[in-house]
Amino acid sequence: MRKKVLNTQKNEQQKDIQNVVFMEHLSSGEFFLKDGKPPQPVLHDIGLSFQKGQVWGITGNSLFEIKLLAEIMANIKPYRSGKCVLIERGMMRHKRITLPHVFYIGSSEMLYNNMNVLEFLMFATVKLSGNKVEHQERVLEYLISIGLKRISLTPIYMLSREQKAVIIMLVAAYSESQLVVHNFPDYSFDDVLIDAMQQIAKLIIERGKTLVIATSTPELIEKVCSHILFLMNGNVFYQGTVRDFCREYDRIVLKIQDSNIEKMARTLRILLPCYQYSLEDNSLIVRTDQDVAVNPKHICNKIVEAGFEPARIEINPQKVKNAYEEIIRDYDL
Repeated sequence: MRKKVLNTQKNEQQKDIQNVVFMEHLSSGEFFLKDGKPPQPVLHDIGLSFQKGQVWGITGNSLFEIKLLAEIMANIKPYRSGKCVLIERGMMRHKRITLPHVFYIGSSEMLYNNMNVLEFLMFATVKLSGNKVEHQERVLEYLISIGLKRISLTPIYMLSREQKAVIIMLVAAYSESQLVVHNFPDYSFDDVLIDAMQQIAKLIIERGKTLVIATSTPELIEKVCSHILFLMNGNVFYQGTVRDFCREYDRIVLKIQDSNIEKMARTLRILLPCYQYSLEDNSLIVRTDQDVAVNPKHICNKIVEAGFEPARIEINPQKVKNAYEEIIRDYDL
């Protein structure tokens, strides 16, 4: 009998940590006011579910909406109606407290300016068990391995705000929190920092946590995140894997450059009317509808058969940036 009770408790604990973030019919306490119309919640009827071990990128057509959703998720801002559950723990709508199971990063000024990067990381992880000298060596080696050697001994006050945000993300990886929320939709991270964040995200997942990144940088989502949530006009437009998002919304097939690009476009519109053609930045962009089977090789053969020898043909690898831009274009955002 006792064994059965213990097993049941273990199963409940395992179940608890799988559902990390759950929202249902959630509306924000912030409103838009328009003349002659009733107040409209900035976020309305939000429904989402994030699981343990996932890395979610929250993005959309409004920096304010992206940031607000992440703040509600971390219990920084209250919400007006609906349901929000973190790690199987319901949140009171109007109670704003720091939750021990959530590591929220909403400011890059959480570091001590009188320390360098390595010193701060040692200070932030002082409670970790083990030999401190060996731990310092491991931390320095890790910074070097993820491409941050250049700033590892740099004073905090000399770092950019983006560099600081990445260092705090690494501190979160070493914390005991089960959910990390990195909320900087107005920051622009370069390739070096995105590569570092990719490695830190792997560390966060290896340590059994879930990571949520609020960002307007498509390249960051593509390289770091496993899943994406796209907000549009206060509601969830899409949520799912990054791969499926790109497959569904990046409809670009080819990018073609040639000195006679306009004539080529007119010819292809006649030969292959099932595709869409547009001239952008001195290139011919070939797009497809979702219902049309994509065959880049067939298009290339038709171009050659028509007597053209393009200077460059690029088969499009489906990207978050392209999908994002297609949505913005299609919905005139």
